[in-house]
Amino acid sequence: MPDGSPRFPRNPTCTSHPALLRRRQASHGRRAALAGAALLLLAPRGTPAQEWEVLAQPTIHDLKKLSFVSNLHGWAAGDSGTILVTTDGGSTWSPQISPVDHHVVDLRMLDAQLGWALAQQLPAPPTWEYGTTLIRTTNGGTDWFVQSTFEDLLVHALDFTDAQWGCTAGEQGNLWWTSDGGASWTPSVVDSAELARWPIHEVKFHTATYGMATGGLFDVTGLVWRTTDGGQFWTHQRVAGEPFFGIHFFDSLDVLCVGGDLDYGAGMVQTTTGGAQWEYTYLGIWGRATAVSFRTASEGWAPLGFAGTYMKTGDGGSRWDATPTPGGTAMYDVLFTDSGTGYMAGEEGTILRYIGDGSAVGAPVPVPRESTLRLRVDPSPFWPETRVRFRLPGSALVSLRIYDVGGREITTLVEERLPGGTHSRTFDGSGLPNGVYFCRLVTGRETETRKVHLVR
Repeated sequence: MPDGSPRFPRNPTCTSHPALLRRRQASHGRRAALAGAALLLLAPRGTPAQEWEVLAQPTIHDLKKLSFVSNLHGWAAGDSGTILVTTDGGSTWSPQISPVDHHVVDLRMLDAQLGWALAQQLPAPPTWEYGTTLIRTTNGGTDWFVQSTFEDLLVHALDFTDAQWGCTAGEQGNLWWTSDGGASWTPSVVDSAELARWPIHEVKFHTATYGMATGGLFDVTGLVWRTTDGGQFWTHQRVAGEPFFGIHFFDSLDVLCVGGDLDYGAGMVQTTTGGAQWEYTYLGIWGRATAVSFRTASEGWAPLGFAGTYMKTGDGGSRWDATPTPGGTAMYDVLFTDSGTGYMAGEEGTILRYIGDGSAVGAPVPVPRESTLRLRVDPSPFWPETRVRFRLPGSALVSLRIYDVGGREITTLVEERLPGGTHSRTFDGSGLPNGVYFCRLVTGRETETRKVHLVR
């Protein structure tokens, strides 16, 4: 580790502890397998999206992040330390030599010369060691060097507002700020820190002092953090029951964040009060939105990862529709440099370039919204009430009941025929003891159960 690099001690209670990570990865692996099976049934069929063209594949590694300093000059980064640069708008890409072979999870080029990237070493046998390395370039990526190391911590996101001031964020709600270009890092202060210890997936600044971060955990919570002093102090709010990833500032008051769950689909939250209040919207679209970028004030895109689609809005986020990516390829990041120039990056080195509205080659093919049963309980943990939401593909006789851990029925929320669409009911737990309860939805041959925690 280089001189002056910050060392962060191992925290055995951290959510990124190897044993916990192994359990989480196994759980996510099982859920991903189920999602993959579902996709065989739900995957769209038809003509690929026509608004994006596939560029020459510059690598076989998955690409997770994009950073452009002009319409033509940009970088793409991803697995196995991959960093690529283009100076001709993506027509050709050149590899750059990374000092680490870990997965590059975030990348920020401040200008054509100065930039930073985060590379994660994930736990693996025989040592199960893990951590995150911050690498830096001062000559456009001709040379990258290790600047500092976050030992035994997975850091997911970074942003810099100038050559000296920046922030990073990662597991357990950890945030840090630097005033010396990343040579040293100071832990940020977070309000109610014990309530904010969830993974942070993205951090983005609108001005030199005003920024936001998003995160959360699948099936548990989604949060937004906010700072007005450059990242030294953050407040946070729980805004949904699923994590969020992409952030878009329309202006200082109007902000939109996208995300989603592996088994529930995409969602978004939006504020028109600078983060004082947030409104959550379940989008009913299969996939997890991992990034968002707007071409104009009203037209924006968000890639949906493993679903092999992207979703698009033409009215500032009020409505989103999904369209297959070319070949159904998983895409992870999207970036528009102006109203006519945009890029997406995804699996196996796939890079897409925006070519227009598709009017000359046929309209995009809309993806049908999910036709399977979907059940959601939010918030959880809760006190004293939580909302139970469910979507029916068509009219059905519905039974919605709450059970305790012993299998005893606590209450019946629904026992009637309901039309297709989205419905919700309130579960009032004010007269019940703390603990785990199960919400069970039955419609004909389909059954779905969700666990919910009641905590006073």
